[in-house]
Amino acid sequence: ADILEYPFIVSMRGPTGTHSCGASIVAPRWILTASHCVSGRTADQLSIQYASTHISPASENVVQVKRIVMHEDYRPSDSYANDIALLELKGSLIYNYKTIAPVTLPDRYFEIDQVPEGAPGILAGWGVNSTFGSLQNHLQSVNLKIYSDEECQLRHKNATTADHLCGGVDEGGKGQCSGDSGGPLVYNGSVQLGIVSWSIKPCTVAPFPGVYTKVSHYVDWIYKHIH
Repeated sequence: ADILEYPFIVSMRGPTGTHSCGASIVAPRWILTASHCVSGRTADQLSIQYASTHISPASENVVQVKRIVMHEDYRPSDSYANDIALLELKGSLIYNYKTIAPVTLPDRYFEIDQVPEGAPGILAGWGVNSTFGSLQNHLQSVNLKIYSDEECQLRHKNATTADHLCGGVDEGGKGQCSGDSGGPLVYNGSVQLGIVSWSIKPCTVAPFPGVYTKVSHYVDWIYKHIH
């Protein structure tokens, strides 16, 4: 994949500049990711690399994180409830709308059509290419099915709630893996419906689709913090 297709995606890096999670641009100084990506971290340990198809520990296109805002009711022991976080940047990104642009947030409480065929989505990220694979320096993307809430809960034996989305393919073998966490699941080009939260290991094994935080249920929370 190329950053020109997904100009809203960024790589969140740890202290050594190594990719740790995906994330997305929601405002010039605000980045959306998963709470589990930042839990136990301090802002000074984190940076983001933007406008990059290829990521590297180098310092070009890098901005430091000033502040982490985790969801106040993040509960990792409860199916990773409210697995959402915002990063405030030390500087502002300047949109060129080619390699740097914000993601589109869905309408409040938007839901896909609750039908058996689900809806088409795309996941992009730099996560590992198999359960025991390696992180990818080059941006990858995959077409996935976004499942109805009913099927999501059925496949995960009610471990998921209405605040989650499922994304995968019926036959397995496509979806998120380590390193994709925090990254965006998009619909209709650039509308972010999901944030990669968790998956059953080994990655992408049928019949368990990946689990995402349902962004439409958190739109008010996002706006409250970024405005």
